[in-house]
Amino acid sequence: MKPIKSNLHKVAIVGRPNVGKSTLFNRILKKRKSIVEEFGPTTRDRISAIVNWSGKDFELIDTPGLDIEFKENLSALIEKQIMTAIKEADQIVFVCDGIDGILQMDHKICSMLRKTDKKIILAVNKVDNRGLAQKAQDFHSMGFGEPELISSLHGLGIADLLDKVVSNIGETAGRNTEDRHAVKLAVIGKPNAGKSSFVNAILGEERITVSEIPGTTRDSIDIYFEKDRQAFIIIDTAGIRSKAKIKDAVTYFSILRTEESVKKSDVSLLIIDAPLGITKEDHKIIDLVQKSLRPFILVINKWDLAEKNDFKKNAYEKVIRESIRFIYNAPIVFISALRKHNLDEPLNLAYELSEKSKKNFSTSHLNEILRAIKFDSTRVYSIVQVRNSPIEFEIVVKNPEAIGNNDKGFFVNIFRKKLNLEGVPLIIRFKKKVFK
Repeated sequence: MKPIKSNLHKVAIVGRPNVGKSTLFNRILKKRKSIVEEFGPTTRDRISAIVNWSGKDFELIDTPGLDIEFKENLSALIEKQIMTAIKEADQIVFVCDGIDGILQMDHKICSMLRKTDKKIILAVNKVDNRGLAQKAQDFHSMGFGEPELISSLHGLGIADLLDKVVSNIGETAGRNTEDRHAVKLAVIGKPNAGKSSFVNAILGEERITVSEIPGTTRDSIDIYFEKDRQAFIIIDTAGIRSKAKIKDAVTYFSILRTEESVKKSDVSLLIIDAPLGITKEDHKIIDLVQKSLRPFILVINKWDLAEKNDFKKNAYEKVIRESIRFIYNAPIVFISALRKHNLDEPLNLAYELSEKSKKNFSTSHLNEILRAIKFDSTRVYSIVQVRNSPIEFEIVVKNPEAIGNNDKGFFVNIFRKKLNLEGVPLIIRFKKKVFK
């Protein structure tokens, strides 16, 4: 399998830490996608989104703060992310701080960017008064032409910056991914289950920063790609952990964003650490997904390590299904992200579940199934589909109160089997018939 990445024009935002890159990214998207905090850089991965401006689409990429001088455990990985983004980008928005002026690190980044053959736009941020605008004229010395003076926080100069960006995009560059009906996948799981390794293996590149430090990924990252002519958007979310273990606001908001990502997804891929088995945290995540009424797949990762300990697939799956009440019989697949083994199966199943969830059934067909059901506790009159994603049916009956939970489960199981809806949520509501 070799994914086809988006051919959209790519625009990367780069700069040293705390110049307002993520604030600019969020301002352009008109929503808070990247995590922003005042006490230091938080963006560790390349975060991207599709932007349309003046009728042109492009992929906007936010990058971690490029700190050439400061070194920490993740610095080499973060620098690699930035260098990859710069290499892939068609043009670069180099963000500097209009209040701080030109710092030594800005000069170093400037020297690095000059070695590329990319179109570079210099954006001087935090310029929201005349005095700062005059001070920003010093940035001409960096050699990138007339700087764009902006204030990401207040939305000043953003339109002019975007006009300049799209002026460098050809009329035929890129395509609108919305027309591809991309299946949205939320990749979820507890920290260090292998979510980022799975995404990197799917894409065939180190798109997400992977390290041995639990909780490395803190942002939700939307990544568009195609496989076998089918479009996907993978949302690689921050690892979900018990709220009792939350020690900072950034992690807390990461969890909220993960929950939001699940709700917005078509299908969730829950990554399980095979050697550890299903933990209490995994149980909580499964409850979260089931309450969202979205299809999900249990992706058992690191199966190569489990097999070394004589784990057997049939026995492993049996234990899972006996310990967890799957409301709609979620599929279970076994993979190794590290060895890139069996990565097609989760994607194929996700596409299948997404298509099932979108199905519309004729009223005549539904009523044909209903009439064949032998049910004596109350009179049943008719059925109709009221929506999809999730699929919901409404059955008109004489007395809804007479239908207990076991009866409701009975109807759900019959319609799920007859309509081939295994693995997707199915809601059946009962409505009292009104006699005129």
